Amino acid sequence: MLASADGAKPGKAARCQTGLLADDLCQAVQWRSASSVTLWPWGNVRLMSPWLRGRSPKPLTTRTSLAADDPAEKEISAPARPEVEVVVRSSNAPAAGSQRVFKQCIEGALQPAKDSEAIKHGSTQQTAAPPPASVRPEAAVPHQVWVGGQVVMELPDHSEATRVAQQLKSALNAPGFAVDQLRLVVAQGKPSVTMSNAALKSSGNNGEANRLLFSVDPSLAASLRRTADLVAIDWFNNLRVALGVEPLSLMEAQADLYSLTQTERSLGGITSWYGPGFHNRLTANGERFNQYALTAAHPKLPFNTYLRVTNVRNGASVVVRINDRGPYIGRRSLDLSRQAARCIGSEKPGVVRYEAVILEPQTTVQ
Repeated sequence: MLASADGAKPGKAARCQTGLLADDLCQAVQWRSASSVTLWPWGNVRLMSPWLRGRSPKPLTTRTSLAADDPAEKEISAPARPEVEVVVRSSNAPAAGSQRVFKQCIEGALQPAKDSEAIKHGSTQQTAAPPPASVRPEAAVPHQVWVGGQVVMELPDHSEATRVAQQLKSALNAPGFAVDQLRLVVAQGKPSVTMSNAALKSSGNNGEANRLLFSVDPSLAASLRRTADLVAIDWFNNLRVALGVEPLSLMEAQADLYSLTQTERSLGGITSWYGPGFHNRLTANGERFNQYALTAAHPKLPFNTYLRVTNVRNGASVVVRINDRGPYIGRRSLDLSRQAARCIGSEKPGVVRYEAVILEPQTTVQ
């Protein structure tokens, strides 16, 4: 048998304590001290074989405590995590698989509801928005950022796409990185995605609280007929899926982005929606109305109040921000933007019964 430096011979109990040695199938064992052992990657080899002497194979484990007064705590070295591939590709084809969370919110945008049906059931508008162009012009070929073989985002500028790709590659391959270290936040007034300090410390960046991975500019979001917060949430979820985890629901993502907390205050009634006829007009709080934003009008609630609105008919919910006054028709008490109506399935019926809970935010994106 091999012996340790002090002449002690390893016994059967010590070999079995590692949990990796069988009585009849042994791996070569080198005893370095009375409290540590290194396992070598040869199976079915006699310990006294002369062929082993003088060889230094790579060990399969690090240290294993064998002290009698210590718990038998194994530290098995994990296999190296494969590097996450991040590349930029130019393509005129729409990004397959994007907008995962918002399928119910965007399907109506591709095929507008018939005017007569929407008007008959209570929409406050009489004109429908034209559908987005199905084919991109050749001069506006976007640059797609791919992570692990999946499209995460599209950017119009190649240099910006390359910069974001480099940021992502550095962050996702940092030692100790985990998906739950990615955060949806508001940074300098823009919806953004950051990596938390836990991963930064392990990579030696002790001076940074969070690393900014990307932000969404409102002008870019407007070109997509969406708002910056929805684009950021979409890209964040695409990134989660590319890394092998489930996307957040729309409400979960909004709650994270704005740090929303639920209150005990609630309301309910009948809601309608408004959109094309008011798009880009001034709202009661001075903003430009955007039918693609998740906003709503209410007769009395303070501006910037957040509501979790649920369609009683189908249970679908969305978080909206109050930025306008109205409606002033019949018993209606809430007027959703067209995008919000799509998200809860009320665009086609026009008027539905709703329940809402007031949420308190820590941050706001205009």
